[in-house]
Amino acid sequence: MNPTNPQHELLVRYLDGATSEEESARVVEWLRRDADARAFLRTLSEQAVVVADVERVAISREQALKAVDAPQTPQLETRVRGRVPPWARRVAVAIALVAVSAALVVSVRTRVGSERILITKTTGSSRYLGAKGSVDDTLTSGLAIGVGDTLETRSCDAWIDLTLRDGSTVTMGGNSVLRFLRDDAGRSHFELSQGSLWVTPSAEPLTGRLMIRTPTLLAEMASAQFDLRTSSTESILRVNAGSGRVTQTLDGGSMLVTKGQQTHVSLSRRHGLVVTLQSAPVTHWACDLGRVPEVSLGRWLPSTDTQQARLGAEPLLWPVSEEASVMLYAVSLAAWKSSEHPVLLHDTSRIRFRGRSARAQTVRFGFSVQKVRGVFAGKFEVDVPARALGPIGQTWEVDLPLTDFRPLHPRLAISPEGLELTDIYALTIREDAGLEIHHIELVPEAPMEPRESAPGSGEHNSSPRSTDL
Repeated sequence: MNPTNPQHELLVRYLDGATSEEESARVVEWLRRDADARAFLRTLSEQAVVVADVERVAISREQALKAVDAPQTPQLETRVRGRVPPWARRVAVAIALVAVSAALVVSVRTRVGSERILITKTTGSSRYLGAKGSVDDTLTSGLAIGVGDTLETRSCDAWIDLTLRDGSTVTMGGNSVLRFLRDDAGRSHFELSQGSLWVTPSAEPLTGRLMIRTPTLLAEMASAQFDLRTSSTESILRVNAGSGRVTQTLDGGSMLVTKGQQTHVSLSRRHGLVVTLQSAPVTHWACDLGRVPEVSLGRWLPSTDTQQARLGAEPLLWPVSEEASVMLYAVSLAAWKSSEHPVLLHDTSRIRFRGRSARAQTVRFGFSVQKVRGVFAGKFEVDVPARALGPIGQTWEVDLPLTDFRPLHPRLAISPEGLELTDIYALTIREDAGLEIHHIELVPEAPMEPRESAPGSGEHNSSPRSTDL
């Protein structure tokens, strides 16, 4: 313990009740964020308890000696009991603060116990925005959020698992923003302003319905397994088990959506709410970037006389640890924005990327998947060295078999076989290569001619994975 540390002096003054309201608030926030501060507080409280024990023993001995000299002195007992030295008050406050800080560590973001939502898994770049204005970029499992709090997954390959109070699981996909709302009817109530999520109900009976708002619809679900994707102008909800009611924001129309059905709600569609059977999956998919109205990450580069519209990489700060981050330059888009059908992957399929780089740099290509009519199933990536991309400044094309992509989360899926494509991305690490993506296509069958080696062969383990950064 460093007695000259200004923050430690501030804590001691706080224990003495000598801090202003602003300083007290700063101490509480410091204890919430800083493990070292909580450790210092524990040390201080332990020392205070030792001092208290010594003083208590001394008082007991003093009382015993005086009792021998004057056994009929009830007033002495009253006076001894009435002694409350300053250290005793500090001990009480310190012990109370230790209990409070322990509670903060266990459930630092809980606002109302009955509405507690627990973060059980977090991967990639994410952010917590507290209802009272606090911000935290270092989310970890075991933390709880409360009413008014917002979670953001800030990259294409980030995701967060949440466990609701009834045991249901909610998974946020990449580039998503989810806020926890108050609901006096006992329901778990969220606002998904952008991105995607998957919900798996608990095996136990629900204590209440799950409500999710998006810019275009309100979904009220009970014991349903479903997935939901949304942007500022449209949402797609697919129910794979159970049922729920969907209300369109535009006109208040409402319909029941049951197992095997879906609804696509868009602000540009003026007709009433429509519920249909889920579309049959396709194995061939091509994304014409010039026709995609929104992207997850990247900046539009307008077409010219010689070039079509294309997507340029944007910077993304990726946390390596609580103390360090690394810069990525990434492009990402959602498959559901450019296809009316689920896009099905097979081990024999390949993904074709066409683009250009302004500087020589290894490019990392990746995609995320979910189970067909199921939940999030992880991400896959492969590195392609600069020499395999061709001359700098010229348009290149790479044809990547899905078997070349490594699973980032093998416990979820070790192969993309039979899974559904949800989003796809390309990025460079640390250095901006001026990456542009012109075209992406899923080809259902592998080429017949033998292939000497994968473009990224030999470099799969030469650079860190996105989830390790």
